[in-house]
Amino acid sequence: MDNFDSLSISMATVGRSLSGATNKGLNIPALLRKCGIDARLLESPQTRIPIQKFIKLCRLSSDRLNDEQYGLLAKPQRLGTYRAICVNVVHAKTLGDALLRYIEFSNLFENSLAYQLNVQGRRCELQIRRRDNMPVLNDFAIDTALMVVHRFSNWLINERIALQGVRIDYPSPAFHEHHYLFYGSPVLTSQAYSALEFDSAYLERPIVQNEAKLAGYLKEAPANLYLPLSESGQFSLQVRHILSEMPDHLTAKTALRDTSAALGFSPDTLRRRLKQEGTSFQSIRSTMRRELAIHYLASSSDSIEKIAYKTGYTEPGAFIRAFKNWTGATPLQFRKQLER
Repeated sequence: MDNFDSLSISMATVGRSLSGATNKGLNIPALLRKCGIDARLLESPQTRIPIQKFIKLCRLSSDRLNDEQYGLLAKPQRLGTYRAICVNVVHAKTLGDALLRYIEFSNLFENSLAYQLNVQGRRCELQIRRRDNMPVLNDFAIDTALMVVHRFSNWLINERIALQGVRIDYPSPAFHEHHYLFYGSPVLTSQAYSALEFDSAYLERPIVQNEAKLAGYLKEAPANLYLPLSESGQFSLQVRHILSEMPDHLTAKTALRDTSAALGFSPDTLRRRLKQEGTSFQSIRSTMRRELAIHYLASSSDSIEKIAYKTGYTEPGAFIRAFKNWTGATPLQFRKQLER
């Protein structure tokens, strides 16, 4: 859990997560005290606390309520429900099959949220809609549901799925964590439904995990929801960290050599370590360039030419071709879609 050392979360999010426990009559000050959190901080929603304390609180709330959704849905999601779903899903052959299984088994429980997969060409949406007459006590449940399926999908294929966009069906609350929870992906609020949008090419990725490894993954829950990056392997995480600290490395010809040196490895050793984690240096670097491009298009008014330069392209034409290959749309089309 060394990745958590510098991570924090707002008390606004802590308060949202406790809506179910409050509704069920749990002693909230005692619950917070057991996790090393001063209950008075709930009156200061902008205050941030270490993420480890929040994870401990989530586990404690879930155990006390016997509910993996913290009392936020119409019916409790009993402890062990998520494991039962994952055991069935992990035996799928491809991510597309896995998501269909995930949706089928999740919908069998007929709780507040209904899942659906919508594929149109290169665009894939995993949608979450609220069922009629089945309330959601707090929108934190929507965030959690989206994060759970995204992180689990990443783990299944041992690759970070770059989100082209996130939809949420409610107005963004004060001190929201959406930029952090969804890794800087564009987030559209007050939508007709909630969804994760990504390239449908991911659906063809083979499942590389198995039931034996699933126990370790579930043991870390919900900590694995709040990792700053969703690469599964420790060397993938370290490479991403180095590249994010030194953005020039995203395009430099000496990037592999310099990154290897920073880790104390030879380039061949780093290639071998990354291959064992099911990825490569070039794959990680390409993913980060794609994410950076999407981020700039969504959050800035920079011209396409300027974004091309920022993401390491010397001329806009090459950037436009690469972006269309990534997303199925040109940068201008993608930006117009976001504006709509």
